[in-house]
Amino acid sequence: MRRGLTIATIGIVLLFCAAIVIVYVSIGSVITSSVEKYGSAMTQTPVTLPEAEFSPTTGEATLLNLKVESPAPFTAQPALLAPRIEIQIDPHTIDQETIVIKRLVIDAPEITYEITKSSDNLRVIRDRIEAAISAEQRGKFPLDRKGPPKRFIINDLYIQNGVVIVQAENLTGNRETALLEDLHLKNLGQAENGLEAAALVERIYITLLQATTLAALSTDLNLSDQVRNILRGTSDETGELIDRLRDLLEK
Repeated sequence: MRRGLTIATIGIVLLFCAAIVIVYVSIGSVITSSVEKYGSAMTQTPVTLPEAEFSPTTGEATLLNLKVESPAPFTAQPALLAPRIEIQIDPHTIDQETIVIKRLVIDAPEITYEITKSSDNLRVIRDRIEAAISAEQRGKFPLDRKGPPKRFIINDLYIQNGVVIVQAENLTGNRETALLEDLHLKNLGQAENGLEAAALVERIYITLLQATTLAALSTDLNLSDQVRNILRGTSDETGELIDRLRDLLEK
C-alpha cells in the first residue's frame, strides 16, 4: 500500500523545524543538518530535510521535502511528508529570547496513519515528543544546547491541502485515503510568552492527531474493538469530546 503521510506526527516536528531555523540563522546546509539532528532526537526516528533556504534579512524560510519516518516496528514510510513549508519570522526577534513566527504554512502534507493490533505509528511518535518535553523542562533537551532555551510564538499557522493515508488490517474496502481538513491555529505560545520547541511541537501535534483521526473515519476502516480503543484514546488526548467519533463508538 502506498502512503504519503501527513499528520500530527510531527506536524509537530514541523514546528520544531521552525524553531531550529530560528536558532540556527544561517545558510541552508546548516538548517538542514540541524533539523535532521534535533528532529530525529525528538522523535527518535529518522528525520530528513534535503533542502532549505533562509534569509536573515527578511526572516523568510522555505523547507522542502521534510520527511519523518515511522518508528519500528511500523512499516508505513514515511509517516509524514511535507513537500513545502514556508515560514515568515519577525527579523527583529531573531536575537531575542522569544522569537515570533509571524506566519507558518505547511502545504500539501501527506500523513500515513498505520494502525496495528496494539498501537499506531502516530501515537508512538506523540509519546516520544512528550518524553522530549519532559527532558526539555529539565534543561536536558537538546543535550548540547548552550545558554537559555529559545521560546517561540506563532501568530498564524496554516496546514492546508493535506492527505491522510490509512494502513490497517481492518480496512473493509478500497477507500484508504482521505482529505485532511484545513487547519488554522492562531497565537500559539502567546499566553505563555513563548513555548520551547518540543512543547510547541506537541501543541500542534495534538490538533493534527485529532484531525487525522477524523479523516481516518471517512475511509473504509472497520471499527473493530482494537481500532475503537485507539480512536477513543485519541479523543481523550485532545481533551475534547469529538461528537462524530463519540457517535460512532457508541453504536
